[in-house]
Amino acid sequence: MMRSVLQVVVLATLTGLLLPAVAQAQVQPPADQVQVVAPEAVPVAAPEAVPVAAPEAVPVAAPDPVTSTAVGDAPVSVEAAPSEAPVADDPKDKSRAMGVQGQALYDQGQFIQAAAAFEAAQVLFSHPSNLFNAAKAHEKAAEYDKAAASYQSYLELAQAQNNGTAANDAADVERTIEVLKEKAFLALPEVTIDSDPSGAEIYVDDPVKVLGSTPYATHLPAGTHKVFLKKKGHQGFEREFVVRSRDALRLAFAMEKIKNDGFVRVYTNIRKARIYVDGKVVAVSPFDDPLPVEAGTHQIVVEKEDYNQVSRTVEIRAGVVTDVKAELKLGRKSFSWRGGLGITSLILGGGSLGTGFWLRSMANKEWNTSSDYKTYKQWTYVGYGVGSGLLGIGLALLIWEGARKEVRPQDLVLMEKIPMPVAGPAPIGNGFMLGATARW
Repeated sequence: MMRSVLQVVVLATLTGLLLPAVAQAQVQPPADQVQVVAPEAVPVAAPEAVPVAAPEAVPVAAPDPVTSTAVGDAPVSVEAAPSEAPVADDPKDKSRAMGVQGQALYDQGQFIQAAAAFEAAQVLFSHPSNLFNAAKAHEKAAEYDKAAASYQSYLELAQAQNNGTAANDAADVERTIEVLKEKAFLALPEVTIDSDPSGAEIYVDDPVKVLGSTPYATHLPAGTHKVFLKKKGHQGFEREFVVRSRDALRLAFAMEKIKNDGFVRVYTNIRKARIYVDGKVVAVSPFDDPLPVEAGTHQIVVEKEDYNQVSRTVEIRAGVVTDVKAELKLGRKSFSWRGGLGITSLILGGGSLGTGFWLRSMANKEWNTSSDYKTYKQWTYVGYGVGSGLLGIGLALLIWEGARKEVRPQDLVLMEKIPMPVAGPAPIGNGFMLGATARW
């Protein structure tokens, strides 16, 4: 019994000594292991306001509130953190802070400065919302060309960051771009270009692209430009000019004709006749001086009241005088003495022949040995001869009357015989000829 009690006491004592040691061994780490203590929680400052908070993943389209350029006038933004929050060195944080500055400038109506801030934010961290907000600021500042360019960059970047998928508002933005381009064009200074003669082709800054023909009005940006004018038969023309902002400009240029003329000289038998070249009156006869005409094919017309019109198509060669002869006749000729005398001769000739035939019939009734027979026969031959002669004269006078070129005496131009010396190589062989020509 004592032994059992003693065993229980010893066992209890050992248990009381070993249990604290085992517990302490479970709490303390081994000597070669470092104890890790959890860091204290550090408060994180809220992000400052930006037109669009930059997402963690880059390929993200513009935020849902910005679905169209017509949705609102204000740029896209989020709630800003307190201004005293420190700005980290991370480009994304710097971009966010620059966006907050741009939004503040936009709200104050300083649109040009706001656009510059949004563009600076885009340089720090590339995101479509920066470009969209810059475009909106440019649009409000009436910088339509810059706004259109920023909208276009916005669409391209959004598509590139979304694996080729266009932004949700792409259709609306593209329509806005077209409207802005039209506004930008109309806001430019108006430039009117004219030339003498008109109808010249116009090239501005690009000698290949034709804008139109003079007179022509367009809009050009301020600065130095170069205009090119081209017209057939005239020297090409180019000139630099300066367009000033908001000042309309009118330009007029005189074009020099290419010296490629030939000459035409028109002779006519009627004075005060009008001479036309290609439908334009160039002279009144008598006019013997050579008229300068551009080389090529031309129509020469000479006309006067009561006279028939003469038209000629001639080929003019450069440096050569081409002579054209035009003889005008009265459209209605009066019956002259030639016609009257011819008709009278025909009547008398016919009567004489008739008398000859009658005398011949009378002679046949007489004896051929009688004196009456001889008298009838003699006068028969006279009738035949006189009648034939008168018929021939009358017929000739009528032919002359029909072929006569009638011109009123007061209208007739008398041209003197003027000898013109001629010298040159013979047409055949190696000889030389010398002579003269004359004109009437």
